[in-house]
Amino acid sequence: MKIGVNARFLNHPYTGIGQYTRYLFDALASQNPDAQFLMVVPEHAKAAPAAAEFKLPQNAHIIILPEKFPGSSGMRKTYWEQFQLPQFFRKHNVDIMHFPYPSNPWHSPARSETGTPTIVTVHDVIPWVMPEYRRRVATRLYQDRCKNALKSADRILTVSEASKFDVISTCQIPESKITVIYNGVAPQFLKKIPTDHRTKIIQKYGINPNRPFFLYTGGYDERKNVRQIIDVFIEKIAPNYEIDLVLAGGKSLQAKLYESFDYLTKKSGSGNFSSLKGKLITTGFVDEEDFPALYQSCYAFLSLSKKEGFNLPLLEAAVSGSTIICSNIPVHHEVVDKAAIFCDQDNETALAEILTKLITDQNFYSSQKNLHFSSPFSWDKSAREVMNIYNQLI
Repeated sequence: MKIGVNARFLNHPYTGIGQYTRYLFDALASQNPDAQFLMVVPEHAKAAPAAAEFKLPQNAHIIILPEKFPGSSGMRKTYWEQFQLPQFFRKHNVDIMHFPYPSNPWHSPARSETGTPTIVTVHDVIPWVMPEYRRRVATRLYQDRCKNALKSADRILTVSEASKFDVISTCQIPESKITVIYNGVAPQFLKKIPTDHRTKIIQKYGINPNRPFFLYTGGYDERKNVRQIIDVFIEKIAPNYEIDLVLAGGKSLQAKLYESFDYLTKKSGSGNFSSLKGKLITTGFVDEEDFPALYQSCYAFLSLSKKEGFNLPLLEAAVSGSTIICSNIPVHHEVVDKAAIFCDQDNETALAEILTKLITDQNFYSSQKNLHFSSPFSWDKSAREVMNIYNQLI
């Protein structure tokens, strides 16, 4: 079996789609040594050292197919997805075309003409339902064409029941064409890190190991609601308690979607923190192997997203044993079940009360810290389920 994969996001390892592409196809290739996976990218991952160092099995071939269109970056990307990549797959006679994000051909010939089934993974419907992701006319046109093209796919994979419901209602895809296959968790998050090693890692990012800290990891686009976390911490927590807020990661794109990171930069550089007991700490991008130490060391992990398809950092925090405060959205209940404190993502007062109670009521904190979470998710399980879909379609 030969599978052609749009592996563009291998060059963006800090994104959810990048993580999905790396770990899913690593597991698929490992489990199926007789299959060939053509992992096609537009360029060498020179800007993403973590991806460059990530070694896939030998039967997963990373192939560079340079972008050729002379226009803007958006036009080059679209031409690569819609013309160059499908032509490459046809030339190499792949048995399956898998697009790990909505990018399958807009004008797909009938299955009877090509004999090649198409699978598309839809992680969420955010680009189609949240106005801040649709500000530009060109962006709306691109997103709408991608949404319409889903109807020609042979199978849609999505990563949660909540996301499946959204895909059915937003994209008008029949339920019979959609399969839920959950994301997994990378193996490094399942290992307990010795205290002295954790201390060295958190010091590496400017974190005082002798002070407790709340932790946020993930993106900084507006739906992540990081601005609210910052405001509540600065106004309600930092003036009164010696506990810090660590915000890991950075801004990967220059766009209005990421204004919350600019807001963070402005707040942290305002010079108003000298009188506060709590400190705001920004780490910049974190090495992937260091994330488990952050999760295992934090006082509590915060994720107040307004919309998610799955939320990998939330799962990583849960399997790492973090105390979790997360937004009260359906997918978060699906991912962490009862192993979290759920908070209305629009209610700053409620968030401030939860954080204060965690700090001041040690019995309450201990009851949350000792919640046991046994993850039902793994990339090996996900890969087996994806391979079953491949076998059904060829």
